[in-house]
Amino acid sequence: MRRWIVIAVALVIGFWMLSYDQRTDDSGIEAGLLVLTSLALTLAAPRAWLAIALAVGLPIVGWNLVHGNGTAIIVLAFAFAGAGLGYLMRRTTLTPSA
Repeated sequence: MRRWIVIAVALVIGFWMLSYDQRTDDSGIEAGLLVLTSLALTLAAPRAWLAIALAVGLPIVGWNLVHGNGTAIIVLAFAFAGAGLGYLMRRTTLTPSA
């Protein structure tokens, strides 16, 4: 159940990031927000890392692809970087050491 809540929150954040993307030209802060939000949400539900990365990044990518900006696909790289890092952090802390 928690996994679905986290995915829903990720989707809400993805659409909020889309509105932020349309109102500002500060790509550095936006990239940092993408990495940090996907990392934090993946720490909460590590099994859903793929869905979290897509939910956070796809609204921005979809909007920009429809409007002719194909270079916005890089947004997914930042979302996947944060989710992947969160997954690795969670996996290494949950694995018992020998």
